[in-house]
Amino acid sequence: MANLRVYLVDDHPLMRMALRRILESDERFVVVGEADTAEECLTAVAALTTDLVVMDIQLPGIDGVEATRRLKSQDADLKVVILSAYGEEYLIPSIDTGADGYMMKGLEPKAMIEELLQAAEGTPPIDSNLTRLLMDRAAAGPRENSGPTLSDRQHQVLRHVSDGLSSKEIASVLSISNTTLKRDFRHIFEVLGVNDRAHAIAEAYRRELI
Repeated sequence: MANLRVYLVDDHPLMRMALRRILESDERFVVVGEADTAEECLTAVAALTTDLVVMDIQLPGIDGVEATRRLKSQDADLKVVILSAYGEEYLIPSIDTGADGYMMKGLEPKAMIEELLQAAEGTPPIDSNLTRLLMDRAAAGPRENSGPTLSDRQHQVLRHVSDGLSSKEIASVLSISNTTLKRDFRHIFEVLGVNDRAHAIAEAYRRELI
């Protein structure tokens, strides 16, 4: 993997410093800039070549959720990971705006690096709380029993995602290559009409596929 160009957004200088140190300790990351407001980030990222934005959820002015929505509208391929000190309150809004991941502050550096790498590849693990919240929301609406649109293995992939397994773990459990797993995800997303794992789980539950 080529170096990932990362932009940091947090209104606490010490937090930005800690994030920078964690990322710069790994040669796979290059920090291309940082900001303490969403407004500054939106302007800077538009002028920079950036692969991934690590976005604090609570910011002065425009918050991280709205900033993520705007970044995604500017560049759908840009990966954005929400960083939060809060629990479930912001999970659903973050994912609904297109965030590619949701990390809690205080995560161990090694785990943080792994989650950012997976988010950059479009395969972040799904937090168990997020799975529960999405299923609760899907359950509140009408459930639809769809026909067999996915293979047995693709059903297994969905179940493992809902259990919080990473791509590496799913590939290992199913004894398939990462390339095959990515192909399965593309098919799953296409069939379910979604763009990410979190909404795939919710839609699969609504269709009674899991």
